[in-house]
Amino acid sequence: MVHGERESLTEDPHTLLFGHDDLEHGDPDQLRVPRSLARADHRHRRRVRRSRGAFAVMASFVIVVIVVIGYVSYRAYVNRYHPKDYAGAGSGSVMITVKSGDGATDIGKTLDGAGVVASSRAFTNAAQHDSRSQGISPGTYKLHKNMSAKDALTLMLDPTSRMSNGVVVFEGATVMDVASPLAKAVGVDVATAKAAIKDVSELNLPSGYSRGGSPPSSVEGFLYPATYTFDAGTKPVDALTEMITKFIDEDRSNGFAARAKAVHLTPYDALIIASIAEKEAKVAADYPKVARVILNRIAKSMPLQIDATSAYAAKLLNLDPTKVIYAKINSPYNTYTHAGLPPTPISSPGSEALTAAIKPAAGDWLYYVNGDKKGDLYFTNNQTDFATAVQKCRENNWGCG
Repeated sequence: MVHGERESLTEDPHTLLFGHDDLEHGDPDQLRVPRSLARADHRHRRRVRRSRGAFAVMASFVIVVIVVIGYVSYRAYVNRYHPKDYAGAGSGSVMITVKSGDGATDIGKTLDGAGVVASSRAFTNAAQHDSRSQGISPGTYKLHKNMSAKDALTLMLDPTSRMSNGVVVFEGATVMDVASPLAKAVGVDVATAKAAIKDVSELNLPSGYSRGGSPPSSVEGFLYPATYTFDAGTKPVDALTEMITKFIDEDRSNGFAARAKAVHLTPYDALIIASIAEKEAKVAADYPKVARVILNRIAKSMPLQIDATSAYAAKLLNLDPTKVIYAKINSPYNTYTHAGLPPTPISSPGSEALTAAIKPAAGDWLYYVNGDKKGDLYFTNNQTDFATAVQKCRENNWGCG
């Protein structure tokens, strides 16, 4: 017993305070941190790393956003207050079209796209500083390439740069009279203009105008007398449509078609009569009388024997009307040899001639001839008196041939 106690007392005091040295190399489990604490510490370190990464990403994103916003703002500032612009009046030529409703921004985009100005904003800025820019009207303009915005605006405000041309359809004009000025106005050759005039199927002629159930074979008579302005580049068919639309407007405002039926005429026959009156009479007072003569002769089954219809036939055949014998020309427009009205109108009648056709004068006249130098017509229902009047007209050179 004593010996055992002695052995315990002789144990190294170091071990009493610090334990046995063999723990340093003993069972590792006796040194391992508890698993729950290890996992918690790992999660904590991972969260720290993740937070640091997220912060770095966010910081980078914010920097990028600031840079982008700064760049965009700078570009917007430069574009608005210091846009790209050429210097000088430019060179060469370019045609641009301003459409109805276009504002400064729209025009600027058109000019930019055509290479006239360096940027649409440059033109917009120039327009904002010049109140006259509000007066830029729709049309086609001849400008230059590489112009300063200010010079481009100045040139557009110059009437000479606007490439618009007028076409005058005078009272009594024929489609042959219209072809050449139309071609010049819209910038095509005469052959192209004539082809458009001839292609009736492409023209929107007014409904209700037919003869024998067939639509008109010619646009003659539907090109209403007026002055028209067309921009270079306008399609001939569009220009002709505008003239026809003017006729339709006149028809509706005066009730021409409806009133023609009231006097037992088809609208197309009334238009043909109006076109003849327009060519035969020199003064408006004679239009209704000429219309009455035409109606009286048709009622009596007499040939019209009107020189103007044969003259129209000569023009269609490319003949000189002053060098043909009206009674012998081979054409359905020869009213000496063909009964009734010619197949189409022979001119573009004005409002007074149109009114005369649907409101003919009252009278029994069957003949007329120039009665003086001014061109006032002499009307009679007596053939002998007519022959005497014709002889007088010839003797006085009043235009009776």
